[in-house]
Amino acid sequence: MTMRLTDEQLALMPSDDDVKFYREHGYYLSKKIYSDEQIESALRGADRFYKGERDDLVKAQDKFIPGWNASQGDVLRKNDYSSFQNRELFNFVRNPLVGAIAAKLSGSPTIRLWHDQLLWKPIDRPDKKANVGWHTDRGYWKTCTSTNLITAWVPFHDCDEAMGTITMIDGSHKWPDNTEKLDFFSSDLEGLEKNFNTGGNPIIKAPANLKKGCVSFHHCLTIHGSGPNRSDKPRRSIAIHMQDETNRYLEYRRGDGSLAMHWNDRLCRKIDGRPDYTDPNVCPVLWE
Repeated sequence: MTMRLTDEQLALMPSDDDVKFYREHGYYLSKKIYSDEQIESALRGADRFYKGERDDLVKAQDKFIPGWNASQGDVLRKNDYSSFQNRELFNFVRNPLVGAIAAKLSGSPTIRLWHDQLLWKPIDRPDKKANVGWHTDRGYWKTCTSTNLITAWVPFHDCDEAMGTITMIDGSHKWPDNTEKLDFFSSDLEGLEKNFNTGGNPIIKAPANLKKGCVSFHHCLTIHGSGPNRSDKPRRSIAIHMQDETNRYLEYRRGDGSLAMHWNDRLCRKIDGRPDYTDPNVCPVLWE
């Protein structure tokens, strides 16, 4: 299967210099690749999702995946696989241009969906911090054979440091292993920073200041997180996690001997008893 882009879409692709930058620094900020209409549609879908409305779009073995619900109140929200159960987000996530950009940056001829995360960062309060702790995505994906997965983070509005935009640690994808001692759910950014294994490299923080419709891409080994939202409205976004062509299931045991598990291990079909990360129902091809 070969997919093609329009001339307008081709003009939005990263240049060779952009690719070189991504591979050296571990992230890339795109041109405006989502239209205002696409963003507004995604917001409508997200609002329906938060109200509890569900569309039965993807048949999977188990769709009762933990995530934020209204009983938790106004806290940091993370809902995995939101596009499986919401029509607007389904269409938003499965954007071939996002897949094409990921393919060019990663050097992979095929890009498959890994999973998505609908995110909401509330306005910062002294009594309830809502930072996203420094982490690498790879730290949560130990069952993957590949270390070349890539994430597209899409804010649904203009987003800058005042809103607590995503911030990269420049070049950290080339550092020694940082997949064990960092934590998405910790608000203590300063404390987590002490756990960085820099290999002697300087710590350079690169906030992604993005206009509505622009997208931040980062390597799965790039350390990233975000500070407080000091604006007057919630920071709303979605993360689109993607696999390169080579990625397959890897049985991985933690230091205590327990078997690592990703939700895709439950959702994907099994071949010879092992999760198939090429399952088109759960991990469809976004670009080829």
